Amino acid sequence: MPTQPETSVREVEAELCGRDQELTQLNEALDRALQYRAPQLVTVSGAAGVGKSRLVKEWLHAVRRREDGVRVFHASAPEQGGDYAIFGRLLRQRFGVLEGDGSEKAVDAFRAQITEVFADRRVTEVGHFLGSYMGLKLRDNPFLKVMEQAPGQRDQIARAVLCRFLEADAARAPLVLVFENVQRADAKSLALLKELSENLVAAPVVLVALARPELLVRVPSWAQGVADHVHVELKALSALETERLLRALLRKAESLPRDLVDHAVEMTGGNPLFAYQLVRALLATGTITVRGERWYIDAGKARSVELPMSVEEAVAARIAALEPRERDLLEKAATLGSVFWNGALVVLSRLQREMGEEELQDDLRAGIDRILGQLVDRDYLLRMPDSTVAGEDEYVFKHNLEREFVQKSTAPERARRYHLFGAQWLETRLAERSEESLEYLGHMYEDGGNQRRAAYYFVTAADRARARHANEIAARLYERGLGLLDFDDALSKIEALHNLGDVLLLAGKIQPSLDRFADMLRFAWLLDHPAKAGAAHSRIGRIYRQTAEYDKAAEHLRLAHQLFTRAGDRRGVAAALDDIGKLHFLRGDYAPVLDLMREALTLRRGIGDKRSIAVSLANIGRVHQSSGQFVAAIDCQREALELFRAVGDRTGEVGALEALGTIYSDLGEHSRAYDLLKEAHLQAVEVGDRLSQAKLLAAMGEAQSALGKHDVAAEHLDQAAQIARDLGDRRLLATCDRKLGEIHLARGELVEAREHCEQALALAEKLGSRVEIAATQRALALILMHPSFGEKRLPEAERLLEEAIRLLMEAHDEPELARTYEALARLLEATGEMARATELRKGAAAVVERLKGAVRASARGVEVEVDLSGLD
Repeated sequence: MPTQPETSVREVEAELCGRDQELTQLNEALDRALQYRAPQLVTVSGAAGVGKSRLVKEWLHAVRRREDGVRVFHASAPEQGGDYAIFGRLLRQRFGVLEGDGSEKAVDAFRAQITEVFADRRVTEVGHFLGSYMGLKLRDNPFLKVMEQAPGQRDQIARAVLCRFLEADAARAPLVLVFENVQRADAKSLALLKELSENLVAAPVVLVALARPELLVRVPSWAQGVADHVHVELKALSALETERLLRALLRKAESLPRDLVDHAVEMTGGNPLFAYQLVRALLATGTITVRGERWYIDAGKARSVELPMSVEEAVAARIAALEPRERDLLEKAATLGSVFWNGALVVLSRLQREMGEEELQDDLRAGIDRILGQLVDRDYLLRMPDSTVAGEDEYVFKHNLEREFVQKSTAPERARRYHLFGAQWLETRLAERSEESLEYLGHMYEDGGNQRRAAYYFVTAADRARARHANEIAARLYERGLGLLDFDDALSKIEALHNLGDVLLLAGKIQPSLDRFADMLRFAWLLDHPAKAGAAHSRIGRIYRQTAEYDKAAEHLRLAHQLFTRAGDRRGVAAALDDIGKLHFLRGDYAPVLDLMREALTLRRGIGDKRSIAVSLANIGRVHQSSGQFVAAIDCQREALELFRAVGDRTGEVGALEALGTIYSDLGEHSRAYDLLKEAHLQAVEVGDRLSQAKLLAAMGEAQSALGKHDVAAEHLDQAAQIARDLGDRRLLATCDRKLGEIHLARGELVEAREHCEQALALAEKLGSRVEIAATQRALALILMHPSFGEKRLPEAERLLEEAIRLLMEAHDEPELARTYEALARLLEATGEMARATELRKGAAAVVERLKGAVRASARGVEVEVDLSGLD
């Protein structure tokens, strides 16, 4: 029997004390939202136990009694969740969709509710993007297929759709959206919460964010700039308010010893949770006895019993008061986490025979359900209205401190078996496994001691995160999974190391990425797996190529080609040929490039892999662009773009858009170029590809500079240069320095212009890139030709231009050659050498005419608009 007769939770409750001002602030925010139809953001912050949830619960009780028809929806940020996890939970509550339920019935109900809000306007399209937050997939339609290929960003569209939905929903009836535990929400959820508070239009919506103070440490600028934001900071109750609360909680007692009240007020320190826990502990330990409707305090026991001195001790006293069967059931529940199911407890209870523990009496499930009901009534647990596991009742611990205490005090071997069998039970019940549930199973198996199974689930969750370009989450999960795999599990490690290296590289973590690919190479060598070893050498070679360590890159790419050939891996051979061709291209050695890339394309067309074909086309397009075959380059990049979109390769799509943007920039269509580059940059940010972000910012800066917008251009280039430094990409850094020098020259800032160009030239010479050296020499010559230097620096400028022409002729870079001819002609005219200047202008014109002819030739039968004025 329990130590103390069961006490209903309603008997250990009291009216809210000392929070009148805070309630007023919440009510005023709601009044403003209704009166002005303007969204309001309210942040309620305070330490654990200070009463954030209780305050909002009390306020919402009054809100629901208003005649305004306000609707309320809740969500709590999970301890470990993916992007927008808290919004996924909120929308699931709004639409009544259970976690993991992607059934046709759930989708139909979801569609019906959207129809109520939006009538017949683009229900499928709206549902597609709202459903993405909840893991729901609607049936495809032609519009969505076109939308996937159209300019714009899926993530950006999804946020806009959510914003428009909330506006339309609030127009039907005002909304209060409560977000709990915001301090542990993911970064994208925090950004979206702020974005909604700023962008909702004519919407009577109150967004309430409950958070511990660490939110403001994690995000110091939280809600800055939001016009309608109120920060409600909950502090400890005063001594008088604390006494009032304690007397209200103990109102059924005949009399309260003064010394007990004073001691309790001092101990609580104004924390309401501690006051509640203290009263529950007094009940549980028998210091208070219950007789009918009256409570009696044992004065002698109150004087002799040492009252808890901390919240943790109050929790311990309350748990100690449980009878063995109740404590046993809570132990099982606590090992499953803050959320658990009655069916899991049945399975774990069946282990008791093997463990030599007393078996539960009568029907096992009925007995468990009866005890769970008692624990709900006594304020230990809450039963959820819906369950994420079909056919089972779902419960949560009412107080997380109690769960943690029970969990920590459970015997390790018993907890291990509970984790292991609980995970296996849950694995049989989850028909559709979300990324969150995969990670949860990983933790359960890890705690249960099955490291290999845990690793499988962490790596599978990482694969899901990688597929949606959540690179940091994917890297964390891959690392977790790899750390659990034994050294001998080499084959599993190879694949995970490959994927981890890729996401680290996308995030700009060069050395960690190299280390992972080196680990991959070691395991491939141990297994004598030439194809995987070739893949590792290929990735390492690409990294060295990116950091302009060309000799190292060449050696690794050569080894990759040999290994792929030995393995008979045609796909790998094609990739190696492409990579080697790109290396020659970057070194300015153009002669073998097209042959290598065309051989790769032939292999890839034979294989029929669309993505690989697109890669070859994109590479060939860049070669055509460098030699002035602009329409041929456009054709290649457009075909590549279509293929990348067809297979859903967003990283490839970014590269093709970047290439198209730079082509149009070469053709003088700078506005059109900038729009394409900006679109590509947004996508690069979404997929987390930092190198592409830097390249695009540099190209965007060049386009803005050509349009005369030098301030914007300089800002883009500064950002690109910073990323290039972070990534160790010296070639890109040289390009950024040169372009910044050109901008400073256009502003007449000669000292700054020369500093940037000299830095660029030093980098370019270390890299051995003939085209970059020549372009920087031309930029330096133009600085020296500035009128402020007079004629004394012209000989040096002439020498630089002549050297640049020689390098460009060797590299066969016709567009750059034409620009350099023109610069030297201007210099010669300034020194009176008109005949030489005329000859150079003829040479420049001949180059331009060759390029125009190539454009016209390649444009036959192709619908394309090309402005060639930029070449003149």
